[in-house]
Amino acid sequence: MGDVDRQDWHQGYGYQFWIARHGYRGDGAYGQFCLVLPEHDVVIAATAATELMQEYLNLVWEHLLPAFGPHPLTGREAADAQLRERLARLTLPPAPGRPAPPERERDWTAAVFAPAAESGPVRSAGLSRDADGWTLTLTGTGDRPDRLALRLAGEGWTVAGEPVPTAVSGGWTDAGTLSVDVVFLETPHRLALTCSLAGRTLTASWRTRPLHGGRLTTLCAPRRSV
Repeated sequence: MGDVDRQDWHQGYGYQFWIARHGYRGDGAYGQFCLVLPEHDVVIAATAATELMQEYLNLVWEHLLPAFGPHPLTGREAADAQLRERLARLTLPPAPGRPAPPERERDWTAAVFAPAAESGPVRSAGLSRDADGWTLTLTGTGDRPDRLALRLAGEGWTVAGEPVPTAVSGGWTDAGTLSVDVVFLETPHRLALTCSLAGRTLTASWRTRPLHGGRLTTLCAPRRSV
């Protein structure tokens, strides 16, 4: 990575904070930032899911920093209205697919899928059906594999709070393929799954890989006992 790609990280570090080109900051993985700008009396808290952390900071310095002047900006009414409209339309598109297999539904019921390759975050996946729809249950890897049940409740995202907060979307892209996206809502991590009826194979890949591995059911904010 060249100097231009690490401009903020070249400013130095001390007292548990990074010195930045503007102010100082605390960093977390995948774009979790606390940016402190004493000269502007501003703190920016950012939660993201990106490996392009310097590019993220560049956007902050380019677009937000000029707004922190001593007086409100003028002549921005049209741009502000356009921004509000854009923010109101922002959505996370669900994964494509039908809520039920177009054919061979009996073959999908109670099917079990194993990874096509040995490495990966999931040891197996099992599909079941009840009156309310389909459930894909993942079995993790490691010495103490855990299980995570994911409801596929039609089009759009299905949000669940237990055992960890998740949003799930996906469905059948054809008679032999089920594709599912799992967003772990309290983390920057997103898991893509594809189950193939031919050979009962499973492909699972992280869009942002957890730094410390761990079990699927621990991908959440730390819980404090009361």
